[in-house]
Amino acid sequence: MSVLRKLLIQGIRSFDPQNQDIIEFYAPLTIIVGQNGCGKTTIIESLKYITTGELPPNSKGGAFIHDPKLIGENEVKAQVKLRFYNISHRSMTCVRSMLLSQKKVTVTQKTLEGVLSFDATATEDKVSISSRCADLDAMLPEQLGVSKAVLENVIFCHQEESNWPLSEPSILKKRFDEIFAATRYTKALESIKTIRKTQAVDIRVARGELKHLEDKKSKSERVRSEYEKATVSIHQYRERIDDIQRQETNVTAQIEALAGQLQEFMSLQTTIDGLQMNLDQKVASYREMESNTTIIAASAEELEHKHADVTHQIESQESDIQNKRGERDRLQGQIQQLQTQVNESLSEIGRLRAAQESLEKKITSRATAISDQCVAFNISIDSNADAEGQTTECMAAIESLLGAAECERKSMRQKAKELEHELQATIDATQSEIYSFTNSVSVSERQIAANNSEIRSLLLKRDSMLTDGTQKDDLNAEIEKETKLLEQARAQDSEDTYRDTCKQRRAELTNIGDEIAQINTEISHNNRQADTRAKLVLRRKELESKDDQSKLLSSTPGLSDYVSGTQSFDSESERTAVIARSIESKKKAISDCAARAKEVQRELSSTKMRLDMARQSRDEQLKDISQKRQRIDNVGGIDKFDTNHESARKELVELMEEAGQYKNVTSMYKAFIKKVESSHSCPICQRGWSCKEDEEKVVDKLRVDFTKAPTDLLEIEREIRDCQRRVDQLGSLESSVRDVREWDTRIAGDLDMQIKTLTGQEGQATMDSDEIDGQSAVLLMELDDMTEHLRKSEELARVDDARRELQRQVETLEHELRATGSTKTIDELQAEIEGHQQRDATVRRELDRLSHDHELKRKEVGFRQDSIRTLQHRLGEFARKTSERNAIQERITSLESSNALNESECREAQTKADALAPQLQENHQRLTSFRSDAREQELRIDQRIRDIMQGRDRLALMSDEIEQTRASMRCEPGENKYPDRLAMVTAQRDKLLGRVEAQNSSLANVVSVLQESDRIAGKLSATLREISDNMRLRANATEQEKIKADLDSAKESQTRLEAQLSQIYDDSADASVSADDTSAEAENSDDEQLYNHRKRRRGDNGDSGSHGISKRHGGARLQKRRNILNAKLSRLTSERAGLQGEVKQLEDQARRLNHELSTDYKDVDTLYVRQLVQCKTEELANTDLETYGKALDAAIMQYHSLKMQDINKIIRELWINTYQGTDIDTIEIRSEVEGARNSRSHNYRVVMIKAGHAIDMRGRCSAGQKVLACLIIRLALAETFSVNCGILALDEPTTNLDQENIDSLARSLARIIKSRQEQRNFQLIVITHDEIFMQLLGKSEYADYYWRVYKNENQCSVFARRPIANS
Repeated sequence: MSVLRKLLIQGIRSFDPQNQDIIEFYAPLTIIVGQNGCGKTTIIESLKYITTGELPPNSKGGAFIHDPKLIGENEVKAQVKLRFYNISHRSMTCVRSMLLSQKKVTVTQKTLEGVLSFDATATEDKVSISSRCADLDAMLPEQLGVSKAVLENVIFCHQEESNWPLSEPSILKKRFDEIFAATRYTKALESIKTIRKTQAVDIRVARGELKHLEDKKSKSERVRSEYEKATVSIHQYRERIDDIQRQETNVTAQIEALAGQLQEFMSLQTTIDGLQMNLDQKVASYREMESNTTIIAASAEELEHKHADVTHQIESQESDIQNKRGERDRLQGQIQQLQTQVNESLSEIGRLRAAQESLEKKITSRATAISDQCVAFNISIDSNADAEGQTTECMAAIESLLGAAECERKSMRQKAKELEHELQATIDATQSEIYSFTNSVSVSERQIAANNSEIRSLLLKRDSMLTDGTQKDDLNAEIEKETKLLEQARAQDSEDTYRDTCKQRRAELTNIGDEIAQINTEISHNNRQADTRAKLVLRRKELESKDDQSKLLSSTPGLSDYVSGTQSFDSESERTAVIARSIESKKKAISDCAARAKEVQRELSSTKMRLDMARQSRDEQLKDISQKRQRIDNVGGIDKFDTNHESARKELVELMEEAGQYKNVTSMYKAFIKKVESSHSCPICQRGWSCKEDEEKVVDKLRVDFTKAPTDLLEIEREIRDCQRRVDQLGSLESSVRDVREWDTRIAGDLDMQIKTLTGQEGQATMDSDEIDGQSAVLLMELDDMTEHLRKSEELARVDDARRELQRQVETLEHELRATGSTKTIDELQAEIEGHQQRDATVRRELDRLSHDHELKRKEVGFRQDSIRTLQHRLGEFARKTSERNAIQERITSLESSNALNESECREAQTKADALAPQLQENHQRLTSFRSDAREQELRIDQRIRDIMQGRDRLALMSDEIEQTRASMRCEPGENKYPDRLAMVTAQRDKLLGRVEAQNSSLANVVSVLQESDRIAGKLSATLREISDNMRLRANATEQEKIKADLDSAKESQTRLEAQLSQIYDDSADASVSADDTSAEAENSDDEQLYNHRKRRRGDNGDSGSHGISKRHGGARLQKRRNILNAKLSRLTSERAGLQGEVKQLEDQARRLNHELSTDYKDVDTLYVRQLVQCKTEELANTDLETYGKALDAAIMQYHSLKMQDINKIIRELWINTYQGTDIDTIEIRSEVEGARNSRSHNYRVVMIKAGHAIDMRGRCSAGQKVLACLIIRLALAETFSVNCGILALDEPTTNLDQENIDSLARSLARIIKSRQEQRNFQLIVITHDEIFMQLLGKSEYADYYWRVYKNENQCSVFARRPIANS
């Protein structure tokens, strides 16, 4: 138990910094007395500072430390030292030091090192702890056994903060929360709730992740199955593709060999045709050149020599021509430059002549202007002088006239200004006289109006003071009546009777207080058995609680349904056994239901998986078929696909054959034309024509076809490329066509049927699952009810056992108390105290009634006295009004006389002002006329000055223009040969014209020589062309011979190759070729028909095409064989393409599935198990946190409720015993819980109970009631929260209390000390300035000494111990 022993103060506030003042604290009471300002409160502040480290209110900036200026020092060291016993009753000492430094304008406070030491004992050494290594603010409250909040707000509460229980709600809540230490537990509860909320979010996320992993796990199993199926199908398809590729290789080899042979044959044919065509062209060219060329009889060497000589002569002549042309161009350039200079000279001459004419005109205009100025301003000049002299003389005369006009204007303005000032002075003097007279009139009128206004107000006041002579007699009669009533009231109110009655009631109150004290003594005696009685009360309450709990559990719905046969249970254990057996049977039924649900769920999952796979397969195939169908529709649709494909292949073959024909048609047409021209007969039928015109038409037609053949061949090759692309495109779609047809005929229907079947199975499985789930839910609900009944039954059995045990303990405790002879409990004694307190309240109310009646009588006496004084005042007021009315009448007469005098003065001043008005008007007119004349004169002079300035400026401008023109016509400096620039430019022009004529003569000579050279070069070029034509003609004949040799060689090779191929394919007995001969012949026949049709379409006749057909039969056998092999290769390629498409789709599907297994579903089984464990663990942890949070919340609420009950009980007891008034029965601290369960908090308020109604005390109580309520609340809080620290300091507890309440407070404190005197750590420290209160406390015999605080001669606070007996 902690106890204060001694306190040392040095340098704190008014305590001397040079000396140490020590005060010792006694138990159970320490009284400290002193006048205001002597330093009493400093003791409380020092105790609070040493124990909590908190400075007093408003003491920042060094106000807590002694001022250095008072002792003439720069620094003051302050120290507080406390010696005390801690809760373990070990002596401890705490020292805190501070330093205050005085600067020039500021002070600095510094906290020095603090020390907490454990004093040495017989078994332990002294231990010191510095504030540098420990938190003394936290250690001191722990050693004292009380929280810091209680130390600050209850035990050592400052006088300025002693009324905090009635402060604002927010401040009150903060302090109560700190005292109850609820913040720490509330924060823990909030932390638990926050953690639970976070975990709940995590659990929801974990559940979602678990569900996601479960779905992924099922999907991964389905994907793995599809992957295995796709792998098997890929292997089978690849084996078939390899077989087809081997067949394609064989067929391709045959086609390539055949194509090489066909290519060789066609190459030879093309070579022959090309050579024949080239030979024909050479022959035609030779003939054309021979007809247009003059043959030179010379050898080839002679021609080459002649060609070289002529070429050399031409090159020499060309060089000479180039030189002549360069000389011609140079002369032309020089002539052009000279001509440009001549043009520029002509332009300059024209400009100078125009300037000369302009100069003459300007001189004439200036002379005219000078004449005009002389006439206008009457100026005379020398007529014999030149133009420049006249100009200078005229300008000087104009400047002289301008100066004279300026002087005249200045003189006129000065005179006008002086005359205007004289007239204005006369006007101002007249206006001043008129204003003085007018002002006198205004003053008199205002005085008259003010006097009239005062007269009216005085008349009204006088009329309101009309008095009646009988009014004075009425007032005297009323005064006599009130005097008689006052005497009667005084006779009825007997002061002695009132005092005797009050004395009796107070004596009765004293007796009641003694009886209460006697009961308290008995309570103190019974407190020795408090343990036993408390146990008895506790056991009785627990027994009642168990009875209520047993009844509540017994009334549980459904619990009575469990019976043992037809008899009720003898004990709850039998009921428990029956319920347990029912639970086991129910669990077995649930297990069976769960097994069936699991089986049905497995079937449902399997069905769903197969249904999903079927739907996915259908969607994927449908998407693929849609794409294929779209590609097929782009080429004409699936219905016409086969027809379009076959037509495209046939068209390609026809175009290729037609292209082969066109490659040889040029030579054929050329041969036909030659044969027709030579034999004049048809080259095919060998018949002639009837006339020359028909033969010419045929030849012309052949020539046209011969010219169009290359263009037609290019068109056919383009058509071949387009047709080949279409055939390739259609060939690549054959597998897609087969897939689409198979889908439409078989696959789509099978998939729809499979999905429909699986959908029905899924619906049936879902219904079965829902039915089993419903049964399981019903069983689980029944199981939950049984489990709850089992828990209730077990709890009821435990409650019955506890009831029997409590009944036995209650009987034992009652036996022990009866043995001691005391039969009353603390509650019974407390009930008696409450009865006496009610009697005390009744007596006090009687005293209040007597006091109220006495006060009413006193108020009636005062009312009569006030009435008499009022009547006497009214009588004096009547006399005063009569005198005042006479004075008003005299004032009215005086004001009327003053008005008459003011009216006479006003009339005289107005007459004088009217006489001066005409004179003022005349002066104004004179001033206006003078100003008008002066203005006109000034305007005339200004106009003359402007005219002179305009004439001067005009002459100056003309002279400047003339000078500028002359300057432009002068020669440049250094040119002294010519009189002016015009003569110089004319001479330069004549020189340039002579140079131009000389250059033109040279140019004519050069041009004639150049023309002769061109003529000679033309002759040499004609000779060179003739030689070149003879050389080309001989070269053409040589090339013809070479081409004929190559043509004969190619025809021999073609003959040999055709013989070899005929022998090979005539002897062939290949079964596949023989089987297709018929179709090949039919194709050839169709090809011939198509060819003839195209030739007709292009305008060809039948004769010209017959030769091409005959030549095409040369490669017919090779083409037939190639068509058969191509058909076989196309079939194999189509089949392989279809299989490759299937394989590619399966490979894509397998690759996608494998990618999903390795990415999306990687380790999905392990992740699922791990997530399941984590989810379950977090759910269990969250449940535990919820349980702990509820337990902590309930504990906080129960602790708060119990503490508030204890506090209010103590407050009620202290208030009843202390407060002497009857208007407030008691006071309480009300605590309301606000907010929901998850965010509730306590709000506090102090209420006073009046006639059973609770009213907020804040703002509704007097200052004395406020002080007493706060004091009692602090006493109750100290007793409740200071179990290990029985210290309480009261600073000026009698503030604002009347004497009766002071006496009652002293008695209450004495009773508190008496009830706590056996508690060895109880210490009450009372600080007061009230000597009477100190004497009242001293009479309690709990203190022999008191401490007096006073200031010595140095005005420093000191302590002095005094005996109470001598005070």
